[in-house]
Amino acid sequence: MTIRRATEKDAAPAAALLRDSITQLCVADHQNDPVALEQWLRNKTPEHFLRWLANPEMCFVVAEMEAVLCGVGAIRKNGELDFCYILPGRERLGIGRAILSTLEAQARSWGLGKLHLISTCTARPFYERHGFVPTGEESASKFGLRDYHYVKLLTTGAEAG
Repeated sequence: MTIRRATEKDAAPAAALLRDSITQLCVADHQNDPVALEQWLRNKTPEHFLRWLANPEMCFVVAEMEAVLCGVGAIRKNGELDFCYILPGRERLGIGRAILSTLEAQARSWGLGKLHLISTCTARPFYERHGFVPTGEESASKFGLRDYHYVKLLTTGAEAG
C-alpha cells in the first residue's frame, strides 16, 4: 500500500470512491433515504475534488493498493479532519489507519496539538479505536443525519517514543 498526496489525476477515481463508500458503507447513517443521499453526495464530484485539492488550507492524501485507489483522506490546517473514506471491499486492511497516521503526521508538521472531526455513526468505532474521544456533542447534519463530534490530542515524537 502507498499513501501519497492527491493530485488532479485522482479527481475522478477519488470522487467515485467517496460516492461508493457513502452509498455502500454508510447505509446505517443514510438508510438509503434518497433525499439524504442526494444532499450528502451532491459535492462528491471530480469538480469539487479539484476545488478542495486547490485549497491551500487543506492536505489531501490517497491510498493505493495493487494499482487501485482505495482510500481518500483530508485534513485542514485548523485541525479539522474532513475525509477518511475507504473503497468498499477494502475495509479492515489497515488503509484507514495508514491514511489517519499520514494526516496526523501532517497536522504535527503544521504545529497542531489536536484534531477534531464530526463522525457518522458508521465511522465512530474506527475513530475511537484510533484515539479520538467523543466530546459529548451531537447534532443533526446538513444532510439530516446524526453527527458525532470527536477530538484527539496529538503527541509529539518525543512523547510517543
